[in-house]
Amino acid sequence: MCGRFSLALEPTEIEEHFGARFTEPMQRRYNAAPSQRLPVILNADPRSIVLAPWGIKPPWLVKRDGLINVRAETLREKRTFRENLVDRRCLVPADGFYEWQARPNGKKTPYRIVRRAGGLFAFAGIWEAERHAGATGPRFAIITTRANDLMRPIHIRMPVILATDQERIWLSANTPVSELLAMLEPAPSTDLRAYEVSSKVNRASIATPSVMQPA
Repeated sequence: MCGRFSLALEPTEIEEHFGARFTEPMQRRYNAAPSQRLPVILNADPRSIVLAPWGIKPPWLVKRDGLINVRAETLREKRTFRENLVDRRCLVPADGFYEWQARPNGKKTPYRIVRRAGGLFAFAGIWEAERHAGATGPRFAIITTRANDLMRPIHIRMPVILATDQERIWLSANTPVSELLAMLEPAPSTDLRAYEVSSKVNRASIATPSVMQPA
């Protein structure tokens, strides 16, 4: 799964990478958590970077904060989410994500995973329009897939990280569903590196650069 990530780069760097502009001021996120309003680029408006709550809320979902991850396998199999894949896709900018490795003693060790070369990337995501309490605007979820060789000792799932040349293809209305589904594969292990970080990252209220530093 993917329950935390970071986006601590300059807004201008993010805008340049995606060829899009923020519609409102961005706050750097060192420990982005569910329900927070975070930057996304919607297929409905690929030239804008908007802030949207992390967690979609299908009508049948009781969970208050929403569904933060959707399995790639579910997008293939379930009609409800397949419609999201066809009509409502998004990019979720990030420069790293966190995952917790279970230990034999019952404790969990947090790791940060980044591109080996560093810098910005995008998770593949889906979005839905807000349906609750008279609110408006989009909400988003990150698509996950099976773990690659790097991630497998840490967790059995990982977010779908798109290659740079796939980002615009993911947003394009002309991309066939078969090609979209083919993108939902683990990123190559050689493209990523993982390192242990402080358990401070366990608390979403601790949102300082220190949570990104090696333990």
